[in-house]
Order: sequence, then C-alpha cells, then structure tokens
Amino acid sequence: MESRGGILHFRARRAPGGAHGRPGSGWSRARRAGLAAAFLLALCFVRARAEVISDDVCMSCHADRTLARSGPGRTGSLTVDLGQLAASPHAKRACVDCHRGVTAIPHEPKLPAVRCGACHTAEARAIGQSVHAGAAVARAQASCTGCHGTHGVRPAARTGTAACAACHARESEDYGGSVHGVALAKGDPEASTCGDCHGEFHSLRSHRDPTAPVSRANLARTCARCHADRALMARRKITIPEAYALYSQSVHGRSPNPRAATCNDCHESHRLKRATDPASSIYRTNIPSTCGKCHAPETAAYRAGIHGTALRSGVTAAPMCTDCHGEHRIRGTHDPGSPVVAGHVTETCSRCHEATVIRETYGLPAGRLSTYKDSFHGLAARGGSPAVANCASCHGYHDVLPSSDPRSAVSPRRLPETCGKCHPGAGTKFAMGPVHVAMATPDNPVLYYARLIYLFLIFGTIGFMVLHNGLDFAKKLKSHWRRHLGAPAAHHGSPRWFMRMTRFERLQHVLLLTSFFTLVYTGFALKFPESWPFAWLARLEGGYAWRSLIHRGAAIVMLAASALHVGYALTTRGRGTLLALLPRLRDVKDLFANLLYLAGKRPSPPAFERFGYIEKAEYWALVWGTVVMTATGLVLWFENQSLRVLAKWVLDLATLVHYYEAWLAFLAILVWHVYQNVLNPDVYPMNWTWVSGQIGEEQLRHEHYAEWARIVAAERATAEEAERARSGGGAPPAAEDPA
Repeated sequence: MESRGGILHFRARRAPGGAHGRPGSGWSRARRAGLAAAFLLALCFVRARAEVISDDVCMSCHADRTLARSGPGRTGSLTVDLGQLAASPHAKRACVDCHRGVTAIPHEPKLPAVRCGACHTAEARAIGQSVHAGAAVARAQASCTGCHGTHGVRPAARTGTAACAACHARESEDYGGSVHGVALAKGDPEASTCGDCHGEFHSLRSHRDPTAPVSRANLARTCARCHADRALMARRKITIPEAYALYSQSVHGRSPNPRAATCNDCHESHRLKRATDPASSIYRTNIPSTCGKCHAPETAAYRAGIHGTALRSGVTAAPMCTDCHGEHRIRGTHDPGSPVVAGHVTETCSRCHEATVIRETYGLPAGRLSTYKDSFHGLAARGGSPAVANCASCHGYHDVLPSSDPRSAVSPRRLPETCGKCHPGAGTKFAMGPVHVAMATPDNPVLYYARLIYLFLIFGTIGFMVLHNGLDFAKKLKSHWRRHLGAPAAHHGSPRWFMRMTRFERLQHVLLLTSFFTLVYTGFALKFPESWPFAWLARLEGGYAWRSLIHRGAAIVMLAASALHVGYALTTRGRGTLLALLPRLRDVKDLFANLLYLAGKRPSPPAFERFGYIEKAEYWALVWGTVVMTATGLVLWFENQSLRVLAKWVLDLATLVHYYEAWLAFLAILVWHVYQNVLNPDVYPMNWTWVSGQIGEEQLRHEHYAEWARIVAAERATAEEAERARSGGGAPPAAEDPA
C-alpha cells in the first residue's frame, strides 16, 4: 500500500506456494488463512483511514477562510480555528471523534449532526428534561454549541452570562444594568449570575415549572441563598440583611395564594437596581406604581389623595405605601402587629404628623396626636378598644384629603355623614366647631376657661385641705409627744358607746365607698392605660369592653345609693340628719376658731355639733360631685343620642368636666376623708364607726363636744325627772356644765 497525492493505492502480491499461499493441511488451514488475511486487510483499512482523516487532512480544507456552505438554505462559514480548539477542553480530541460521519475524503456534503451526548451522557439526559429540550428550542440554537461554542468549547464556569445573551438579549441587557450585572462587570467574584438564580445550566427549567428555582413558589428561597447569608450580607454591606426573614413573616410570604407577591414582583427579575436609583422599581417615587401592579384600586385612591398628589409634585417626604405598611415584613390589616391595624394607625400617622421638621416644612397643624389622645376616641384607643375611631376612620386610608376639599370625609359638608357611620343620627350641630380640640389653648374659650376654673378649684381646695390636715396632724403629734413624756392624760371614767350610724346609713356608706373607688380606678384606667396600676386591665379586656362595663356598672351602683339616700331623707331620722347637715353661719366661725386653735393661737378647739364644718363640706361636695358626674357621664354614655341635639363642644366640655371633677373628688376624699378617718392620730389605724355604727364617749366628747354635752344634759334631765317622780316632786336644781 502506498499513498500518492493523498490517494491510497493497493497492490496485490502473490504469495509463494500457489494461489492459496503456503501449502496447508486441508479446509481448516484454508479457513484460518482466510480469516487471517481478512483481519490484516481490515487492520490496513483502519490504519489507512486514520491516516486519511487526521486533523491535518481535515485542515487541508477547513483552514481555508473562504470555505463556506453552499446550496439552498445552507449558509455559514466552514472555517475551523485550530487555535480555539487547542485552548478548549477538546484539545486532545480528533475531528472524527465528534464528526463520526466522515468515512472518506472527500466526505458527504451533509454530515450527521454532532452528538455531544455520546460522551456527555449525564448532561444530555439533563438537557432532555430541561426547558431547552425539543426541536423548537433547538432551532433557537439552545443546543450544546449554542452555549458552549463549536470548536472553541468553553466550560460553563467561564461562559458567565455571555452564553445566555445570545438568545436572551433583553434579559441580558437588563441584567447588565442591574446591581448584580454592574458588580460582575467590575470583577466582583461574588456577583450573582444567571446560573446562581436559574440553577445548573443543563437542567434549566421554565419559571412556570413548580420545581424551578425561579418559580413563584421557590423564588424567595432562591434569593435567600445569598440574602439570608449573614456573613455575605455583612461582607457586601447590604443595608437590610434580614430581608428574607422579614419577608417570610409577611402577609405575602405566608399567603397560600400562589399569586402572592414575591421578590421579583417588587424588585423586578433582571432589572434589579438599588433603591437610590431613580430607575429602580423600589425608588421612592416608583413604589406606588410597583405596589399598584397588584393593588390597583388602592393605588388609584392613593394617587387621588393628598399624599399621592404631593409625591407626584416632587415632595419626596410625602408618605407612600411602605411608610405605612412596611417594606419586607408587610403585615395584614387585621394582624395585631401591623402598623395599619386599628390599634396602631394613629401611631403610624403621627410619625409624620408629629415630626417637627415635617410639620414646619409643609405647614401641617400641630397637636393632632395630643388632641386625639385626650378625646374620648383617643382614651378608648389607648385602653385597647379595637372598635373606636382612629385617624383612618375619619380621614380615610388611601384617599386622604384635606378638610378644605369638598371630597374629603372630614369636610364640614361630609362630616355628619362620616361621624354617622359610628354615631347614627348625629345632627348637623355636631359638625360645628373644630374636631381636634386643644383644651389648653384660648382657641376654644369655653373649654379653656372651664379647665382653668377646675385647676383653681383643685389646687385651692386640695391645698387648703393639706394645710388644714397638716396643722391638725402637727397639733396631735405634739399632744402625743407630751403624753410620751409623762403628762397626765384626761380620763372620763369607764367607756360608753353611742349610736352614730344606723345599719341603713352604713349600707349607703358601703355602696358609696365601693362604687366611688371603682369609678375612680376604671376612669383613670381609661385616661392612663399605659401606667402600671391600670395596664393589666387594658390587657385583660383585649378591647376595652370590660373596663367600660365595670365603670358603668359602678355608676349604676352609685346612682342606686343616691336613690336610697333620697328615700332615706324622707324618713324622720333622715330629715333630722339633713337639717343637721345644712350649712350655718356658726360653721364659718368654727372654721376660723379651729384654725386658730391648730395654729396655737387659741387654748381649746370649738365645740362641734353632730356635724361640724368638716362633715358638712364633705357631704355637700359629694352631692355636688354626684350631680355633675352623673350629668356629664350620661352625656358621654349616650353619646349617639346626645349628638343628635348637642354641638360637639358640649361633649368636649362634658369630657373635660367629667375628668377634672373626678380628680377633685378623688383628691378630696384622699386628703380629707381618708385622713380624718384613717390617718388621723386620734383614730389610727381606722375609725371603726362605719363598720359598727358606734362611737366611743371619749371620741364623741373630743370631736363633737356640743352634741355630747347635749346628750349628757338630756340624760341628766331625764334622770332628775325620774328621781323627782319617785320622791314626789320638788324644784329642779340649777343646770350646770356637764363637763
């Protein structure tokens, strides 16, 4: 065999020994000789073929840069760059290892397709089940060579995003401008590429495939591979390192709805940009549009409101979706922890409306939060009521408009309608006057001066009580000290007891005592629900009803006690008690005389009757307070009925008076009554008359000398009359002082 000009020629040689070669020993030898000859011929053929189809043989044609396909529908260069092949993983492979259809030179014009799967079986199986499988995709060049190239085969790790860009040009362009693409372009080895999100290249699946890492169900977890890595987040200085954890706890992350928003709905899939980039979907002015893709009605209402209008006008400080609802951990509107749940709406709104810089910059009115908190609505909200009106109840949620806008829910024309949602039948008078009322400013003169009057009464009355009881305590402390030093104590014989309070009077006192302190406690619990003495009650009710029921129940008990007292006043003893409690000029004289005694300017105290100025002041203050608290309490209790006939300022006045009258009554009882009957050194630790109804003779003589003298004189007169009757008459002796 020899080669001439690249063409093989075979020349037969006759073997010695005849046509069949060396003499054999029969058919078996002939058969063995034939098989050996055939094997030698085949070996020669293979060697000849290998020599003919070497890379040098292929390159004798394919090195020509003008070599190209020809014929109908057949275009494209057929030039092969051996340099690319030498630098590829296939450098040690021969051409015929891939182009196995070449059996002769020249070869057939159309060769069988190269089958990469003949060697890369695992990858071939993966591609067969991927989104790139199928003839339609193959025509789009999503084949092995489409990604890895032909002769200059590149490993997937070195293709980056370039291989994907050939088919996915728009996505590749978007990715190039994203935070990930920019980082990759700068040589950041940790920048996310296509494979980091879409998965292993050969087994890529469509985003519609539930098993794909970029399907809606799996996308958040795919992003979390980087964004839940605390070390990576710290290294990359990501500002929200807990984004995935927050999202997982959000209404979107926990929703069973397969269409619930996930990462790419807000951040976009390939165009992910920083929040500071005006082109970003999460740039401040773009957020309403981003949220509006799912929440179109709410976004339309927001754009029509004052906040949306301000944002479009360039006021970037205007609140938008994430300012109220949060960013990644968006909670449902009924979630107790949501910033837009009924109990937190006011706090959320106040973050802007109470911020000094925002108010001063945009001319917002001040004091909205404080006036709301001082109102009945605010007090109930602070107490935990889930049903009481908050900012959004009146102003709206997304379509907030100023009161000067006729469309606003709080415009004077629509205010009765707005308030009527909770207060059916609220009259037009209710809409007159301001809604947010500041009681401590002269802008509302009725409330302002009523508050000043009550403050004067509280400080003046309680201040006088403190002074009076202070002098009394000091006087009695000095007396105790003298007795301690050995001064003789007054002694008036064996103790005697006198009836001071009947059983019915004690019943009235118990009802009054229990209802009064229950009213004080539950009333202050409404005003100060965050304070430790009352916080447990706010938590207990989980919504305000218990405190209200207890408060109103105690009010009914007090009214019942008042009704019993009115009935008691019609009895003989009741009339006598009422007459004894009427103020007289003598009470004023006794007051000044007692003050002189307590100040050391008089040797003895005045002789008090059954009721001195102390008891009379308590009684008539109680009557006055009961009337005032009942009247204002009924107005507030039946607010819907009151609003039909009263202006709002009347209810505001009732709220103010009810509150300050409660303080006046409570402090008066604490400073005056509790001192006289508990802390008073003469009766400490308790004046037990309210329990037993009896008063000792020594206490009666000391506290009500005139009454004691009258009782003793009456007893003596009765005894003398009986003695005269037994002795047969006679002139009565001259009267003398029972002392």
